[in-house]
Amino acid sequence: MLTSCTQKAATTTPPVTTPSATTTPAKQLTFVMVPKGVHPYYIPCYQGFVDAGAKYGIKVEEAVPQKFEVPLQVQVIEDLIAQKVDGIAISANDDAGLVPVIAEATKAGIKVITFDAPAPSSAALCYIGTDNESAGSAAATEMAKLMGNKGNLIILQGGLAASNLNLRTKGFKETMAKIAPNIKILDVVDEQGDLSVTQTKTEAILEAYPKLNAIFAVSAEIAGANSAVKDAIAKGRLKQGQVILGGFDDVTTTLDGIKDGSIAFCLVQKTYKMGWLSIENLLAATQGKTLQNIDTGMVIVTKANVATYMDDMKKEFAGATTGGS
Repeated sequence: MLTSCTQKAATTTPPVTTPSATTTPAKQLTFVMVPKGVHPYYIPCYQGFVDAGAKYGIKVEEAVPQKFEVPLQVQVIEDLIAQKVDGIAISANDDAGLVPVIAEATKAGIKVITFDAPAPSSAALCYIGTDNESAGSAAATEMAKLMGNKGNLIILQGGLAASNLNLRTKGFKETMAKIAPNIKILDVVDEQGDLSVTQTKTEAILEAYPKLNAIFAVSAEIAGANSAVKDAIAKGRLKQGQVILGGFDDVTTTLDGIKDGSIAFCLVQKTYKMGWLSIENLLAATQGKTLQNIDTGMVIVTKANVATYMDDMKKEFAGATTGGS
């Protein structure tokens, strides 16, 4: 899937950190966002990309692999190299698997950065996104509190090769071991970044571990686990509140679960900010400026702040345009 849009400039700049004073380029440039695959998580990422492109007069495109698979992402990037685009922002499905194609793009004169998921072994100029190990640590602290520092827990992960998810799991495990050694992490289960797969695998988990106390998803599919838990409760196999659920990312179904109390919390990444800063840093790179990694931050969303957290995050971008592509 490839879409593009060029928009009129916005009148003000949101207060974000960029490499010195980035200015509108003399000639129009084309920057492309390449997510891991098709997922609603990336909608606000691309919106920030579009809006910043509008401000700076950049033509923006989105090239989306149809599945979360490294070969498909590599093919998308190879196609963009052939098109001679000026810059690419990639959410990396894998680290090592993308090293050759990112090197190829760099050799062709294309500026490449990563957002959301890094490829630290590659020639990408910087990473813009969540400090994933710290986010995993924060999640462990929240979950340990809810579990009373004891019990059995399963981690769900949407792909075992993704470096960003591995860092979250690492941060979660290490912090849990330090602050709540009586919480036993039984397994890390690959749910492939798919809600239906997550539901099916959670059903099997609930059968295999009758004394399970909690499930935490380091990617955006906790709502799939919630469906399985709700079904088990409806069939009398589980008691209400027996399994505590927490996860990452504010997809609609997860927020619905937080509102009705079936999901305890989620960690929300600043996805719009990732997209906006991707444009500004690609532009800075074309102007010969040195880039640095940027931690875009995150917020823990619970029933207490689910109605207000988004407005609070948007204050940082009060001057940004909100139009679509």
